[in-house]
Amino acid sequence: METCARSVPDYTPLVQTGDISAHDPAAIWVDGAVYLFSTGHRIPIRRSTDLINWQLIGFVLPGDVPEWAPQMIPGVEFPWAPDIAFFNGRYHLYYSLSTFGSQRSAIGLATNGTLDPSSPDYRWEDQGVVIESRPNQDSYNAIDPNVAFDENGQPWLVWGSYWEGIFLRRLDAHTGKPLATDPTVYHLAERPVERAIEAPFIVREGGYYYLFVSFDACCRGAESTYRVMVGRSESITGPYVDHRGVSMLEGGGTLVLQGYGRIRGPGHNGVFRDGSGRWFLVHHFYDGLDGGRIKMQVRSLLWRDGWPVVGEAYDGRYPGEGLEVGLELEGVWGYSLDYGQGVRVRLESGGGLSVCGGDGIWEGRGAWRVEGSELLLGLGSEAVRLVLEPGGRWAVGRDAQGRIVRLWKTTG
Repeated sequence: METCARSVPDYTPLVQTGDISAHDPAAIWVDGAVYLFSTGHRIPIRRSTDLINWQLIGFVLPGDVPEWAPQMIPGVEFPWAPDIAFFNGRYHLYYSLSTFGSQRSAIGLATNGTLDPSSPDYRWEDQGVVIESRPNQDSYNAIDPNVAFDENGQPWLVWGSYWEGIFLRRLDAHTGKPLATDPTVYHLAERPVERAIEAPFIVREGGYYYLFVSFDACCRGAESTYRVMVGRSESITGPYVDHRGVSMLEGGGTLVLQGYGRIRGPGHNGVFRDGSGRWFLVHHFYDGLDGGRIKMQVRSLLWRDGWPVVGEAYDGRYPGEGLEVGLELEGVWGYSLDYGQGVRVRLESGGGLSVCGGDGIWEGRGAWRVEGSELLLGLGSEAVRLVLEPGGRWAVGRDAQGRIVRLWKTTG
């Protein structure tokens, strides 16, 4: 009998380089470049043409906060969690003003005709307050804004953090502020017991609206437990449910990304598409191998049976776009469900699949084969399709229970 070591180190490359100390990132693709905005004094702006190398190119605000902020939000030090959107011929930059743990908060807006700082038309213009929240008066906390668009191109603002969760309201496309003729505020998601839900982001794909949120504890360095969850709805106003059909108003949510290896507390994601229509997810995390320092990652975002999954950190090769010539997939891989502890599996040369059992012995458990850019695993009575990274280093998908299945090449 051939022995094996059951546990396996996880696959957690960083990949993105340059100025990547970005908290609460949001990004937009414009004419061959991606512009990224994040929490920080004056709202820093980063730019990349390859989604790998990032450079700080400027700031949105002339000072740490707009002139009107200190009187409205006592103690505010710098803006949080910006979001960028383009509509009505201008770029709209929404951002949060608050102090930690407080419900006295506001969402502000700045606009610009271009994101190119070399253009003579480049000028951020303060548009003031969009929405605010007051203790003992409002059921929400007015932070973490995101602009979403419905099937007609109508902009909406989704926001919220803790308290009663996530809310949505229609925007006036001309002003970028709530539409006066429609005062309806929609309640989209809540965790009635745990409370820890924030950072909403809505996109539309394949007939559904997907509401991404972050659960649990942010901002605790390597001890952070932040994770990205999602639900979907046929209407932008809800109801949103998870893979099991549980309402997000009742704490439901399907896992998209959580901590593993050196990646601690990944969350507060943004979603964007490049010029080829490929989806990406950007998020921050705390580096467990670098003193818990805050860093940013970009990941491919794929849709599997109507639900999103993310790849490993993007390095210029997008999964599903064809495999490299002469690729050999036989050998030992790590295998995990929902970012849990990985175990070793072996893809045999004859198409068989072995698993390193609890007694440290390789056991034949199933079969595998490749179809196009997908790896089909038959493991016991389960069968799952995984999208392969072109270099054959990792694959990702979901099983019939909606769990994230990850596979990564290793040794031994």
